[in-house]
Amino acid sequence: MSRLLSRFAFIASITLLTMLYNGAAQAKLVDNLYSAEVEVASQSNAHRQQAIREAFERVILKVTGQPESIEHEAVERALRSVGNYLIQYGYSDNQGQRTLSATFDGTKIRSLLAEHQLPYWGSRRPELLMWIAAENDDGRRVILDSFGQSVFEQQLEFYSRQFSLPIRRPLMDLTDSFTISAMDVWARFMQPIKDTSKRYGTDGIFVGKITHNAESEEPWQLDWSVEVGDKRLYGQVSATSKDWLAEPLMQQLMAKLSSIYSVTASEDSVSQTMTIKVEGLNKLQHVLALESFLRSVVSVEDVALKHYSQDLSEFDIVINGSLDHVIQAINLDGRLQIRDMGPFVSMSENQVQTYEWRGDN
Repeated sequence: MSRLLSRFAFIASITLLTMLYNGAAQAKLVDNLYSAEVEVASQSNAHRQQAIREAFERVILKVTGQPESIEHEAVERALRSVGNYLIQYGYSDNQGQRTLSATFDGTKIRSLLAEHQLPYWGSRRPELLMWIAAENDDGRRVILDSFGQSVFEQQLEFYSRQFSLPIRRPLMDLTDSFTISAMDVWARFMQPIKDTSKRYGTDGIFVGKITHNAESEEPWQLDWSVEVGDKRLYGQVSATSKDWLAEPLMQQLMAKLSSIYSVTASEDSVSQTMTIKVEGLNKLQHVLALESFLRSVVSVEDVALKHYSQDLSEFDIVINGSLDHVIQAINLDGRLQIRDMGPFVSMSENQVQTYEWRGDN
């Protein structure tokens, strides 16, 4: 009886603490998804209203990943009453440039997108390690590292923040230099790229090269590819100057990633329940971290702990949308590892999938 009461007390404490828990964001949870910053000429009413509308458009672009969403009639109507979505705004000055920062109501924005079947890409996004090779003026090929401050590299970081695309650039210290060369990146030799990338622990790898063709109307070109798990993406952008390649690159990358990871509500979508079993949740913090992660997945409506033990726990996940998006998020996060099935286990015995928790101790 005492063991039963202890277990009941433990589950009750989990239920209570889950309501209070506000765990630290994982590396793949982007901040300020519903905020945007816009340059302004002054703090006049006209300039303020214009900046708030522009900030709202930037937020819509971030959360849909699709530029055409801004032109949707429902978004245009929302722009005319943008004050209904605005939570707060403020001004700041940076080296003489005044900017307005605006934050909008995420719940209202999600409702707007769902009501009109527009895509929604939440805050859980893959972090990419950016391997980019370029030629110097003397023709020598180099890898753009995290210390570079060229206009292109500054623009790359700027649009990464604008579009909420988490990126990292390699250090190219002695450790990297021993295992990878600019030629490896230029020719997309993936084995040395993957081996060198392991130390950074990112979710995916971006490989690109910048080339110049003087005979083209837009002579600067960047060809790229991305690997995230088993997903492969490819693209190409061009510009009149190398300095201006970053914006079309990041916009194209955002659109292609959002086409994989965004969800779209449909009129005939219905809620469904996915049950999973998890081994290795031997601490309260593990249960809270798992529930917090599952609730952060875009298409998850609710998470309920059905049964707890340190050996094997069971959760019901209520989903409004595709099961594939939840499975993608689980694979992307990496803390839940699917347990290997035995060769003689029938499919009917594995309708409830079992995972092993490999999060922080």
